[in-house]
Amino acid sequence: MKLNVPTMLVAGALFALVAIPCVGAEMQPATVAPEGSVPLAQLIAEVAQKTGKTFLVDPRVRGDAVLIGADRKNMDYARLLAVLQIHGFAAVEDKNHVRVVPDANARQLPAPLITGAETRPNAQYVSKVIAVNTLPAGLLVPILRPMLPQAAHLVAVTCTNVLLVVDTFDNVQRIEKMVRTLDTAGQAYEPERCAAQAAAKPAS
Repeated sequence: MKLNVPTMLVAGALFALVAIPCVGAEMQPATVAPEGSVPLAQLIAEVAQKTGKTFLVDPRVRGDAVLIGADRKNMDYARLLAVLQIHGFAAVEDKNHVRVVPDANARQLPAPLITGAETRPNAQYVSKVIAVNTLPAGLLVPILRPMLPQAAHLVAVTCTNVLLVVDTFDNVQRIEKMVRTLDTAGQAYEPERCAAQAAAKPAS
């Protein structure tokens, strides 16, 4: 069968439209895992073997860590927690094991309560009660809250004029330093509501 010129032009145009996406697909490079990447589960297993710690890993803890300029042989517990933090996960430790969960769930777990000058890995979640002496503790909450990630917790206890904070150890230390810097009014603050409640109680 003999094709006329217009028919041949239409057929050629259709062939070109079909062929172009195929050529483009062949030119796209294949997805390759970055050099130095390692599954988080494997990294946790290696640190568990080194430290003897038992890790309970939430099934939502997935992904690959990309280690650039770092030797996995030198990966210790503190560095592992920092890697988990970058990926949106948190480690909450108690006497028996370390729970690895999405950081949004960390404040609901029993993070260890630290007092005094004890130290922890920077990225480990902890709880701390910070006394405020010369200012209403509630006044500091809106000042300090923007310095905490969404997963952290900060609340003022008005009657005892303290702050309760749950966050990583290094950020809790930073918040406490901020409180000590701001808490310099000079005169001791006494919560009025609690003082009034105490005065209203009949003597026993």
